[in-house]
Amino acid sequence: MPVPNTSQVVPGAAVSIVLKADQPTGRQVQGIVQNVLTSGNHPRGIKVRLSDGRVGRVQRMHTGEIPPQETSTTPTSASRNSRPPRERDNRRSKFQSRDIRLDEGGEAPAEEIDLFAYMKPAKQKKKGGAKAQVPVEEEEPIREAAAIATCPVCGNFEGDETAVAHHVESHFA
Repeated sequence: MPVPNTSQVVPGAAVSIVLKADQPTGRQVQGIVQNVLTSGNHPRGIKVRLSDGRVGRVQRMHTGEIPPQETSTTPTSASRNSRPPRERDNRRSKFQSRDIRLDEGGEAPAEEIDLFAYMKPAKQKKKGGAKAQVPVEEEEPIREAAAIATCPVCGNFEGDETAVAHHVESHFA
C-alpha cells in the first residue's frame, strides 16, 4: 500500500506513523500532525511531529477521530513534560535551543545592565592635612651623554656601543 503524499499530510490531520525505534517491527502509533518535517514526498513516508511530540513517518491517513483503542499509551518524554514541544527553525541543526523568555511562568528579565555597571570608580586622592599640595611638574629625565665608541677593527667608525657592535659584525660577515 503506498504511503500518503505531501498534499494529504497537513497539520491537524489524523495519521498512523512508525516511530524510528519501531521501524524493525513496523508497529504504528496514531496521532494528530503538529508539524510536517519532510519538505517533499518520501518513499518510506513523510516525517511528521505529532501533537504529543513523537516523530515518525506517516504510513496511512485516518478520517475523522482516532479510535481510542488504537492510540499508543506509552509515555513519551514530551507527554511527561508540561511544556509543548518546540518548533525547530533549522531542521538540519544538531543542537536545539529555545528562548527561555517565551516560557510561561518564568521570571521577568532583569534590568538592562550596560558596561558602565562593571567599571570601578577611580580612587580619589587623599586630601588631608594643613599643607596644600602643589602638583609637581614632571621633567624629562636628564640623559647623560652617551659614551662614544670607536670601531676596534678599522678605527674609522664612531658611535654608541650598539652601533659599533653592529659595525664590527659587518667586518666578519
